[in-house]
Amino acid sequence: MTNLTYSRKAFTLIEVVIVIAIIIIMVGVAAPIASSYIVERSLYNAAAQVQQDIRLVQELAIVHSNNSAAHFRIHFYPEQNTYKIEADYDANYVLGSGTIIKREFNDAYGFPKHFGKDTPDSVTFGSVSAPGNTATIDLNFNNRGISKKGAGHINLINRSGTKQIQVIVSVIGRVRIEWVER
Repeated sequence: MTNLTYSRKAFTLIEVVIVIAIIIIMVGVAAPIASSYIVERSLYNAAAQVQQDIRLVQELAIVHSNNSAAHFRIHFYPEQNTYKIEADYDANYVLGSGTIIKREFNDAYGFPKHFGKDTPDSVTFGSVSAPGNTATIDLNFNNRGISKKGAGHINLINRSGTKQIQVIVSVIGRVRIEWVER
């Protein structure tokens, strides 16, 4: 009498179909989560860029200004979704006066005013907020790195308005980023 042992060396068709179905369900669940994460990271990166540019202006003001006058500033243009860093004609700056850096946000995120939202205000410093009576808001720093207009914040949102982040400048010149809970 022979001992016949049966050994399988392959998957059955039903097992393969079940595994593929599980993979499809997992991808279907993970795709919206990954999409939300990408939007959140893009918005955070834009806020981090604004934060670093504000710190750059503070450093330029500290190093290249010899009095308390504001020689370096950031102009925020909420409706155009841009901002630029400028030096005054009398700034003690090696490259001269005019625009040093100009930044433009892409259409996925930016200032609330660019997306037609009046609240929250795009940029607020002291008693001035955008959109106000002017098309731009200026942020100036003295030779100690302190804002001439006082404390304030810059709001950034994604196109759909589901995510919002603030770049906050304190009275003493500290710059930080905070998510706004909805």
